Amino acid sequence: MALRQMQLFDQSVSTLVEVDMDHELVQMEKLIDWDRLTWMAMDLRKKRVKAIAGKEPHYRELLGAVVLMAQRRVPYRVAADLIAYYAPARYLCNLMDSKWKIDPVTICEFTQMLGEEGMREINKYILEKAVAARYADPSFLLSDTTAQEAKIPYPTEVGLMGKYIKKVSGLVRKARGKFADVQKRVNKELSKVKGLIKRAHIFSKTKESKRKVAKKLFHIVKGVHKKLRKSVLSGKKLTGKASLELKRLTEVMEKLLPQMEHFIETGFVAAKKIIHLDMEKLYSIVRGKAGKSVEFGIKWGINRMKGGFIYGFLLGDGDHRSDKSFCMEAIRIHKKQFGKAPETYGYDRGGYSGLNIKRTKMAGVKNVGIAPTGKKAWEISDNLKKKVISERSQVEGAIGAIKNPIYGFNKPEARSKKAMIVYGHRGILGFNLRKLVKCELNLVGQQA
Repeated sequence: MALRQMQLFDQSVSTLVEVDMDHELVQMEKLIDWDRLTWMAMDLRKKRVKAIAGKEPHYRELLGAVVLMAQRRVPYRVAADLIAYYAPARYLCNLMDSKWKIDPVTICEFTQMLGEEGMREINKYILEKAVAARYADPSFLLSDTTAQEAKIPYPTEVGLMGKYIKKVSGLVRKARGKFADVQKRVNKELSKVKGLIKRAHIFSKTKESKRKVAKKLFHIVKGVHKKLRKSVLSGKKLTGKASLELKRLTEVMEKLLPQMEHFIETGFVAAKKIIHLDMEKLYSIVRGKAGKSVEFGIKWGINRMKGGFIYGFLLGDGDHRSDKSFCMEAIRIHKKQFGKAPETYGYDRGGYSGLNIKRTKMAGVKNVGIAPTGKKAWEISDNLKKKVISERSQVEGAIGAIKNPIYGFNKPEARSKKAMIVYGHRGILGFNLRKLVKCELNLVGQQA
């Protein structure tokens, strides 16, 4: 084995690195009006923070961190490391001549402070820039819907009941004396619950055997819930994280237990079934796709302008609304974004109805390219119909692009529905930023 060559002096811990000016992160730093985004972030902070006290956040540097995380699906700690030691990321965050380091907790808190509204505002600015440079044409709009899947296990009755018992067992230990009776009941049933879960997963092979195990587990969970509900409603003042979480769990199980009982007895899933104990507002979205008939998460509407730039929106709670509702909401959102309705609008046959065609025209759309059902005629000319069909096919491509793991739109590392929405807008922002940089570089290349 060759010995390492001896050195007279230790290696230097500092280095001189020259960044490539064509690097996409460097290009983004030059394209973005950071002063505008800083004022936006300052206004949002005034709305969110009760009392403006302490040091001002490093807005410019933290906004750079948000843009970086829109381009890289990395945890906050990895993002902080990139900003500390990766030259293009330091350039993006305006830290090339600074020794200040961003803390991962600070990035997380700043992202939470911006929230959904902040991410939408940053994306709005990028879209306005693209329209001003004529990279995007807001007069030609296409829409579609997609599901943002949550990073959760497949929801089963046994899995949900097992998680409930596990959570209650841990929380009552932290809450201590207030829930002593519940703790005794859980400790008594815990080994039985584990045995039933093991039996359901390993030894139950038929639907009937699985149903019997689920039924036994359901009666145990119902008994624990009854005991817990009694403690929560006893009149004692609930303080502390564990106690408040137990109260929330009790409220969730009030809705979930009847839904579970309905499934165990009938074999049919109840309407608006709760599929996760921590994110109870997620939905099962029936898509009817080959190999994936159901997706678990939130339903989004995606608007794509001619040129390829996109933006997303939710309708209601992100549940499984009809495409007809999304069709009209897409036009309303576009009018709010750009001040007027598109001249041409396209949507698939899911949004077709006589009433929708009428409403779309009343909203100010001249050419309604909603695909008709059956053998009905299109509302537009054959030439325009071909353009709409061609552009409509590219909406699916854009949706597939934002679901690429690099952007973090699909199955984000989120523990709440609110966080999922923020990550969704951030993924769309990352897609638009990269597209804007490519458009700028292509323009420079053409001019050269």
